[in-house]
Amino acid sequence: MRRLVLVLCAGLCCGVGTAETVRIVRAPVWVYLETVPGSMTPEELAAKMPPIQELDEISRFVLAGMVYGWRYSYTPSDKTRNVAEFFSLEPLQVIPRGDPRFSLSKLTPDYPRLSCWAEFTLDESVARWTDSWNSVLYKNVRGRGRGERTDEIAGIKSAYTQAVLQAVREAARKLEKNKPKEIRGEVLLRSEPRLFVEEGWFVADLRLLNHIDEIVPYQTF
Repeated sequence: MRRLVLVLCAGLCCGVGTAETVRIVRAPVWVYLETVPGSMTPEELAAKMPPIQELDEISRFVLAGMVYGWRYSYTPSDKTRNVAEFFSLEPLQVIPRGDPRFSLSKLTPDYPRLSCWAEFTLDESVARWTDSWNSVLYKNVRGRGRGERTDEIAGIKSAYTQAVLQAVREAARKLEKNKPKEIRGEVLLRSEPRLFVEEGWFVADLRLLNHIDEIVPYQTF
């Protein structure tokens, strides 16, 4: 409900008859041109997408986090209750393949990588949604996560997910003295993400805006 109110307020503040300004969200994205030798079975290699398709998929994944944001659910580990840590991350809205607002520019094959700038042109409604994140309700957080290099783009997505998990985990520790049963919220990629490889791992370094929607405590009797 708070998100809806913020979006409506943003629309009212825009006024009527103002000149429309084109706004583009951009992020540097890259994938490897080749897999790690011996890391895949013949069947996995046959099913693997070409690098340009992988670049398209990971670009839409990253931009969805920058344009719409991700929804998460986090359960902290609790040894006394025999509860394992759990974290899920899903887009608030996906960017479908073929979306005319989405494009790849400056495509650069530079072995061993294929790089580009992923771009998304904000229309009026999406711009209002993105602007609604500029509220005191959303806190700046930062996280770093890793994913297996041999997992290819699944490893990149895992690095992003683990980076969000680290950011949410640290934010939760500052808010809650006692471990909650579950924390639900939303995050938005604040600026261009940084992805690099270190000792056989993809590493994602992310700056995010975080909003905790609900903290579910354990029931006490």
